[in-house]
Amino acid sequence: MLQSIRDKTSGWIAYLIIGLISIPFALWGINSYLGGGEQQPAAIVNGEEITQRQLDYAYARYRERLNSVFGGSLPAAFGDEIILKEQVLTQLIEERVLLEHIADQGFRVGDAKLFENIKAMAAFQENGVFNQQLYRDQLASQGYNPALFEQELRQSTEMQQLNQAINSTAFSVPVQLQRYNELQNQARQLRILTIENAAETVAVTDEAITDYYNQQSSLFMEPDRVKVDYIELSLDSVKQAVELDEEQVLQRYEQFADQLTTPEYRTASHILISVSSDASQEQEIEAKDKISALKSRIQGGEDFAKLAKEFSDDPGSAEEGGDLGEVERGMMVKPFETALFNLQVDEVSEPVKTQFGWHLIKLHEIAGGDTPSFAMAKAEIEEELRTELAESQIYDLAENLANLGYEQPDSLLPAAEQLGLTINTSDWFSRNQGSGIAEDNKIRQVAFSDDVLNQNRNSETLELEDNRIVIMHLNSHKPAERKPLELVREEIATSLKNKEGRAQAMEKGKNLLKAIQQQGKSLDNIAEETGIAVVEVGYIQRTSSALDRDVLNAAFTMAKPDGQAVFEGLSETDGDYTLIELSDVKVEVASEKSEGEESFKVLNDALANFEYQALIRSLTAKADISRTPVAELQ
Repeated sequence: MLQSIRDKTSGWIAYLIIGLISIPFALWGINSYLGGGEQQPAAIVNGEEITQRQLDYAYARYRERLNSVFGGSLPAAFGDEIILKEQVLTQLIEERVLLEHIADQGFRVGDAKLFENIKAMAAFQENGVFNQQLYRDQLASQGYNPALFEQELRQSTEMQQLNQAINSTAFSVPVQLQRYNELQNQARQLRILTIENAAETVAVTDEAITDYYNQQSSLFMEPDRVKVDYIELSLDSVKQAVELDEEQVLQRYEQFADQLTTPEYRTASHILISVSSDASQEQEIEAKDKISALKSRIQGGEDFAKLAKEFSDDPGSAEEGGDLGEVERGMMVKPFETALFNLQVDEVSEPVKTQFGWHLIKLHEIAGGDTPSFAMAKAEIEEELRTELAESQIYDLAENLANLGYEQPDSLLPAAEQLGLTINTSDWFSRNQGSGIAEDNKIRQVAFSDDVLNQNRNSETLELEDNRIVIMHLNSHKPAERKPLELVREEIATSLKNKEGRAQAMEKGKNLLKAIQQQGKSLDNIAEETGIAVVEVGYIQRTSSALDRDVLNAAFTMAKPDGQAVFEGLSETDGDYTLIELSDVKVEVASEKSEGEESFKVLNDALANFEYQALIRSLTAKADISRTPVAELQ
């Protein structure tokens, strides 16, 4: 599936992009498209039509996703509308037969599970909680109503159930794992020669550019765009308008002076002579005499730290000379704290009794405990007061703004005049991209909701990041339109040059490959004739990043050489054509990791995916399908 697109992309990033785009495609493009009419159907599957309008709708959704992935400018590899539409039609057919099979097999998603899934979607949540109005607005911005969305989500979830059922029953046996490891650790000896896409040498006429522009008009469509008028409330702007007087600030300073005072820390050391809780009176007296003797020695000039290291019973501080580090109020038992916080710097306390025994405490330094002056604290207090008052005012303003916007929904002017607020106007923006205020996805979604875009009403107030509240009204709307030719002339010229350069490289490459396979020429002969160097790749594994992924994949699908080298040709994403010479295949020694549980899981996942794709192919082969070539529908 999507093979032609894969042929136009390369590397793991491209495969990731295609995966991200195709996985949710079922959700947005399976069923219930509007329209029908008398047009020739794009396909008929078991008697049910897939209309041209359904195909166009699904294709438009698909291109929107591609545009979003590539930042609004599609690479030339995605420029062929017919190829892309054929892939979309193939997927619609496969999804149709898969849904019929799912219904026949009895896969069902109940209402409770469906709504549980919806409520878990982040796109419909506000502050982590499902929001019914946001749900409706988000759907409306995508041209959906809840009934259609829920039907398609139900079908998509049922398909996931089938996929999970196949995954849970897939298994492998040891001989398969052995074969898998042999293939995974296989190394192939390669040489390659690449004919470059000489697109820059291709001449393109104005007539060809104009024809392409007219034939592929859907590639050059500007999406719907709008401008909105909006009123924005922000906490910062309200704070700037708050006026304070000196008395308010001084009152707050006096009220919270204690809280402004920094905690006082004291750096101290101690000596502990421990006394157990069940000590006798004689032991108590002995401990007190010992601590008193140490006090006398300190007074006599002996070093406190040396005595602590020698005599202190505190295992945590003795080796550090009794050092306790910085001590704050509340950290020590009360008798110890009282004595410490009554000392002067470099003073040693009298013996102090606690439940741990007898202590001598020495104070080294006092820090903190300072109260900043009013002048020093004034700016911080003003900021705090402004924030408090602004928070109160902004919610009152937001409530009034919401009420006025609802009561007079045709314009923002009454609300702006009554509240003294400014009306701003955005730049043009689309559903998927915008600048300024429209960088916020919530703004874009609501701007394209039915109420704002079609009913010309004010939006509800929207709470954005950074404490901002916005209400908007449609200013102007530009429906989707084709870009002027002059704006896309260079893009078309580049695309046509690349296409012709690719064709030339492919034709030359195929002729050279034919000369090798039918005339017996070697890659070196081709190099001499063309002046193109042969690249000696050497032995390479399938997980290597040294070669382009498409070239590597092609090399590992080639038949093993039987005494003679085998050759293959490949048209690459950029239009180059590469000739590949495979001369030998060998199996590297497998690591223990490759033979373990991880390899079983990788193999089982691969087998499950193969079974799932095989089921789709089988169902499609058995279905009664009539398909109209996309080129005939243009």
